[in-house]
Amino acid sequence: MSNSKKNIVFDLKKNFQEKNSLINRLKDLINSELSNVDKLKDFKSIREKWIKIGKVQSHLSFGLNNSYKHHIKLFYDYLYLDKGIKEKDQEHNKKIKESILEEANRLKSYGDKLKSYRELLLLIKKWNYLTGPVKGDLEKKMNDKFDSIIQVIKENKKDYLKNRDKYDKKNIEIKKNLVDNFKKLMNEKHEEKNEWIKKINQIEKIKNEFIGMGPIKSSENNEIWKEFKSVNKEFIKEKNLFFKNLKKTYSENIKKQITLIEECKKLNELEKIKISDLQDLKKRFKEIKNVPFKRNKENWNIFLNEYNICYSKIDQLKKEKSEKDKEIIKQKNRLLENLKNNFSIENITTTIDEWAKIQKKNSSNDLLDLIKLLNKELNNLGLTKNEIESHVLKVKTKLMDDNEKNTEKIKLRKKIEDLSKQISQLENNLNFIKKGSDNKVLDGVYSDIEKLKTQLQKNEKKYTLIK
Repeated sequence: MSNSKKNIVFDLKKNFQEKNSLINRLKDLINSELSNVDKLKDFKSIREKWIKIGKVQSHLSFGLNNSYKHHIKLFYDYLYLDKGIKEKDQEHNKKIKESILEEANRLKSYGDKLKSYRELLLLIKKWNYLTGPVKGDLEKKMNDKFDSIIQVIKENKKDYLKNRDKYDKKNIEIKKNLVDNFKKLMNEKHEEKNEWIKKINQIEKIKNEFIGMGPIKSSENNEIWKEFKSVNKEFIKEKNLFFKNLKKTYSENIKKQITLIEECKKLNELEKIKISDLQDLKKRFKEIKNVPFKRNKENWNIFLNEYNICYSKIDQLKKEKSEKDKEIIKQKNRLLENLKNNFSIENITTTIDEWAKIQKKNSSNDLLDLIKLLNKELNNLGLTKNEIESHVLKVKTKLMDDNEKNTEKIKLRKKIEDLSKQISQLENNLNFIKKGSDNKVLDGVYSDIEKLKTQLQKNEKKYTLIK
């Protein structure tokens, strides 16, 4: 007998002894002094060791396996006397069988039907030796489902061996499409980590499907494989570069977030806060991507706290302003009422002085009510239109702040300049009107000049008052 044969025989005998030893451990396990929980741990260990042991002599295999299955059943019968352990173990077995079924279903779509069958044999081994009973009728349903998958994969194997050329031709086309899809994904440029993770998952799916096709007897297969390896090499290079640079990006973006937090804190120190500034900070913070999840959450919570403090301050200021505005309106209404009941030129000055003390900046509605009252009462006193306009202008001017005065002066200067130019142009035009011309033409020009001069005087008067 050659050495190789001797070694095989030795291994078969050794495997038999190891398996027989495990069966004896199963026998002793039921009557051991261990707790049921510890017994279950040992039981699972025995099953895991059994499946790892290789073949035994063929004439001993049948009896050995039956003995093992028998003592497995005896142990379950004993173990399931404990209802609590029974329910937990059955639920555990259910999860294992569900994962095996999921994996088996995946094998059905394998392009490599031979590989699919080989991996199925391992799943069958797990199903028979690493799982136990499940609850009620579910046992039969799960077994039937697994059996149907086994049958499909077996038929796929038979059909593949029978029609290999047809399968190879089809699989070549599938491989080409997979490589094309791989290239398309590679051409997509991404800057964010989440986008890259999504891309990696998509590519891994393509790679698994490509490799799952297995070897194909075709002259094209080698070229497709070379192309696949080339694209994959480029993908790995780009992926590694991105995640290398990501660390630097992390650091930069964290600094940006901290800067925005500090800006938000500074806003909170201001007496008045513009809501647009606050919202802009929030928008800018949300636009910062590629920050580690934990640190991003931490920084966001800090920022949000400062943001809410600012927002609360704005709300408080609005509330205070609203109350203040209400009080101002009451005071102005009292002044208007007093002026109406005791109207005189002297009382106008007193009222306006008090009015200015209440609020420097006046709303258009406030002034409108005041001007209406002045126009009405001054008219009742018998003043001319020009006199009334003069008094009203004095009041408006007194209630203007510096900015309003400057703005008004600029407007008036521009108007005075425009009117002066128009007058000069019309006066110049008179020199070109021929003697003997229609008097109506001359009268019209003179009339226009007078109207413009009247407007000029009014605006000059306004300018003098404001100045």
